[in-house]
Amino acid sequence: MERINSQDRATAGNVVLIIIGWISAIMSLFMYPFIFGFLGVVMGIMATKSGSRAGLSVIVASIILMATGLIFSGAILNYTRHLLGL
Repeated sequence: MERINSQDRATAGNVVLIIIGWISAIMSLFMYPFIFGFLGVVMGIMATKSGSRAGLSVIVASIILMATGLIFSGAILNYTRHLLGL
């Protein structure tokens, strides 16, 4: 059985944090921008503190998409519903 060292475990944890951060950032564009944007920023900060350089891009994207979602959330959601035929 192969042992997983702490570096591999930290890298896997960072990947999970970054994925959750990106999903939250994109979700903040469509619904609950303040909640999902804040969650994306927190995930980016946690990933950055763990040593990941990709966490900074998650933070910036979360802030930009949260601001866009706060301003245009109704228009974006209506357009998406119309595009998908819902």
